[in-house]
Amino acid sequence: MSSTEKLLVVDDDAASRRLLIRTLSLAGYACEEAESGDDALAKIRAAPPSALLLDYDMPGMNGAEVLRHLRTDP
Repeated sequence: MSSTEKLLVVDDDAASRRLLIRTLSLAGYACEEAESGDDALAKIRAAPPSALLLDYDMPGMNGAEVLRHLRTDP
């Protein structure tokens, strides 16, 4: 993956998102963030990222549900 590709960081914990985004940004990656599964799906549908860093245990739609939606969405 080239360092110019966009990554989507999905986590309900703001501190975890900030840490991941800061670390990845310092490594040269463009990052976007989402705080929930629903927010992630909306952002993925609007502009698909090159990679997804997805928290598994989130309230509402968890990581497994997000993946299930992505696998069934053409």
